[in-house]
Order: sequence, then C-alpha cells, then structure tokens
Amino acid sequence: MTQHQGLAGTDFQAAYLAVRRLADITRLRPAEVTPDSVAALADLLALAPHASQTQARFLYRDAAAVLLDLCRSAPDRELAARAFAGVETALARPGKPRMAAADAVGDLPLAVSGPQIAGPDGACPAEPSQARDIAWTALLRLADAHREEAAGDTPGCEGAAIPTRAGRTLIVPLCGAGRVAAVKFLRRGEDASGLALEAAWMEHLAAEARDMPAPFHVPRPLRVAGQAVFRVADAPLARAGLEPDSLAGGLAMAYVARADYFRYPNEHGPDGGLGGRELLAVLGQNALLFGRLSARGIVHTAPIPLFHNRVQRERRSDEGLYDWRRMGRLDQWLASTRFPNFGPSGLRDFEHFVSHAGPTGPLFKCMGDHLLGLLLVTGSYFRFKEPARVGLGPDGRPADARELFDAALLAEALTTIYGAYYEGFTGRAPSGAPPFDRDGLAARLIEEMGVDRHMVEMLRVADQEGMSDAAFVEFLTRRGMPRQEAAAIQRGVADVAIPTGPHLGEFNGRISAPELIEFTACAAASCVAGRYFGETPRCPASVIP
Repeated sequence: MTQHQGLAGTDFQAAYLAVRRLADITRLRPAEVTPDSVAALADLLALAPHASQTQARFLYRDAAAVLLDLCRSAPDRELAARAFAGVETALARPGKPRMAAADAVGDLPLAVSGPQIAGPDGACPAEPSQARDIAWTALLRLADAHREEAAGDTPGCEGAAIPTRAGRTLIVPLCGAGRVAAVKFLRRGEDASGLALEAAWMEHLAAEARDMPAPFHVPRPLRVAGQAVFRVADAPLARAGLEPDSLAGGLAMAYVARADYFRYPNEHGPDGGLGGRELLAVLGQNALLFGRLSARGIVHTAPIPLFHNRVQRERRSDEGLYDWRRMGRLDQWLASTRFPNFGPSGLRDFEHFVSHAGPTGPLFKCMGDHLLGLLLVTGSYFRFKEPARVGLGPDGRPADARELFDAALLAEALTTIYGAYYEGFTGRAPSGAPPFDRDGLAARLIEEMGVDRHMVEMLRVADQEGMSDAAFVEFLTRRGMPRQEAAAIQRGVADVAIPTGPHLGEFNGRISAPELIEFTACAAASCVAGRYFGETPRCPASVIP
C-alpha cells in the first residue's frame, strides 16, 4: 500500500478518498495493510496538513479510526503497536487531530453495563393523595433514631434546630453525632418517582461504597410506612426561605448524612478553606470515584451544571446544555461551580445517577463532563478566595484575579485529576507522561479563568416574545439589572445585553479556552483506550498507553 505513503502531501479530497479506501481494506483484509500505510495515516494526524478545511476533523477522525481498527485486527502485532502510537501521538498534540482522535477512541466498544435500579414497590405513592403524612417533628425524631443506629451513639435530643436551605432541601443538624437530616421537596410539575429513584440509588450505592478505592459517604434514606416519598405538610418552608407555591404540596424524601456532606471543596469562610494539599486529596478522591463508578456503568450526569446558553433554554432542542465536544462558549462558568456535587465526603446529589449500557459514545461524553467539572471547580477554588472580585469595574475594565491562582498547584491538580480518574476507570495508574502539557495548560487556564473578559449574554427578541411584560422585567432584574431600568425597556423591540458572566467565550461563540476542552477530550480518551486495550488480549502491553 505504498501509494498512500504521501497522504500528508495530497489535497483534501484525495486524502479523504485514500483514507476511506484504507478503511475498507482494514475492515476486509487487514493483513494487506503495510507499515507505509500506517506511517502515512500517522503523519496525516501528526502534521495536520488540512487543518484549515472545515471538514478536517472528519478526515482526521476517520484516519484515527483506521489506526484503531488496525490495532484491534492486524495480525502483525508490531504493526498494531505502531498504529496505536499514531493515535497516541495525535492525542498528545494540540489541534484538530487531537479532538478527532479523541472522538474515535471514544467510540471504542467497551463492555460496560450498569445495574438496573428502580424504587421498590410501594416506595413512591401512585398518586399524591396516597402519600403517607408525617409531621415535621416526627420526621426529625425518625431521623435522630436513624442517626443513632448509623453512628452507634447514645440517644440524643430531638432535632429542634432552625433548618437551613440548600436549594429545595431543608437541612437540620442532629444532636451529638456530626450528622444532619436533609429533607428534599418535590418541585411543582415534577414526577415523585424521581425522588423515590434517588432513595433507591442511595440504598444501592451504600453497598458499592464499601468496595470503593476512596472514601465515599452515602446518606441513609428515611422511609415512612415503607414509602421513600411522603408528605410533610407542616415543614417550616418559609422560615428557611423556600417558597411553598413552587413545591408540590409538601411531598418530599429525606435522608441522614454526615454534616460535611454539604461542605464544598472550593468554599472559603472565616476559618479559611481547604489547604492546597487538602484540595488535591479531595480532587483525587472524587476523580477516582467518578472513574470507578463509570467503569461499572454507574454514571453521575451532573458534577456541576454545565450550559452553553441558559437564556435560550426554552427554545433550544438541547435545552442550552453544554456539549464540550462542540467547543462552544461555556455559560457562567464561575456560577456553575458554586455548589459542585462532590466534596470531602465523596459524590453527592444522587438524583443525577443513571445506569449506562450500550455504545461507549454517551459514556465518553459523561466522562468528559466529570473531568471538565473537576477542573472548573479547581479554577473556582482560587477565584472564591475573593468572590467579590468579579465582573466589570466602573471604568468597564474586567476584573483581574490572576494573582489569586497558584500555577504550580493548578498544574499538579491537572495531573492529580487525570491520574486518579484513569486509575478509577482502568484499575491501574497511568504509565508514562500524561497526554497534555500541564504547565502550559495551567498558564492558559489562569489567563482565561482569572480575567473576566466575557461578561455579556444576549436576550434575543425571539426569547422576549415568549415572555409576558412582567416576566420580561423579572428576568432582567434577576440578572442584576435595576428594576426601573428593566421596566423602561420595551419588550420585543431589540436584543438586550445583560452582564451575567463571567463566561468562557463570547455569547453564541467558541470557548475562550479551547485548551480546556482539549484536555477533557484527550484525558477521557486516554482512559477509554487504557481500559479497552487493557482488556484485549490481542494487543500487547506495548500498545497500552
């Protein structure tokens, strides 16, 4: 196949046709593929001669897919190792071939199948009217009894503390054990089965946690007459700042958790936050948990809320959710990291667990969400040292918080996250150098995360037309615009610019830190490849990254 030796020197169309021919030969007659052909494909990825072409990513993805097919099927194992080396080189170099190679690796057929989780019969009332009622004080007594059983404590007092609020959850300290009762209420319009499923995941993961390679605290759900979902009609909602009209008539689930279950790795209070080494330990702990559970087909779908465009959620088919593979602008990145679903106790917010089975592609995307969330929270750790230093100053200049960052600690966090996730997903530590420049990446992230250059989102006329005048004014005021100024704007006449950032990138544009997405892609792909080829006897150890 020496005719393909010069792929990098051909025009785009000729290169594409040649790669397609090699794909057919590899699929039907892999023994006919020569070292020259493998070298030509590897050079195409390494040199990226067609990077300016709009469709270049598809060409490079096909080239990487051919090399991966050869690694799996070529009878010459030395040739197979060379094929994988070509993909590995592409993953380690910035540019379109890196993202394309990651896409190809992300489709490798992993044998991952998660458990079937369903709320036990009777855990959720068939109709809201059938929910069992329990008084607030009785629920706290039940929680206190479970706290004693779980912690081995002597009987404590009834929980009479004033509850605090975390979203739609009321949290009450229990006496004497460093435990809290958490009561999570159903929002109006939601299906109560979601709360029952969350309780079922807690019960399932309590067993999984005993076999985890890192600490993982799983709360204990409470049941009332066998029901995980029940009604607490007299809960002190308004006292804690919850609006009763937004909830479904007091329907709720509840659980007992360690007090630090609601502690966040990026928070800084009067007593300070986590030290640098403590932060690294928490990042490594949770990366290991995310990776190990994903390897078992148990996937957390929301480490942090990620959006490309919140303002257009109602009229976008993707509901504005972020897909890092498209490299679009990341909406309100700092606000998204405020309350991550992981911390010193491990992973949390069990409503976001799902069971994965089927093609690897959706799993690969979720793995990237995990890695991206961990890294964004790491960046926010530095910014939240001074949370008021944000946005635009009176002179219109963006806040500059770069000196809050520790470049060496951020660089170490990159390798900690990658190494721990890899170990969790594959069952072994990565060998060799990581597939990214940690110091260069840390410097770029400080430049983009440390300066609030992108602050504006646009409320398009099309979005305004779906609002009433009152809703329009309320929308603007919730995003910081003075009510008088918002009321003076005529709805539906022109787009309205609102400073809601910081964002990573301009509105409806590309992400301002593409290196962040390239890290996400190559790290997730390295984990998939490490697991796949580690399980494939036909690939020798020299092929495993």
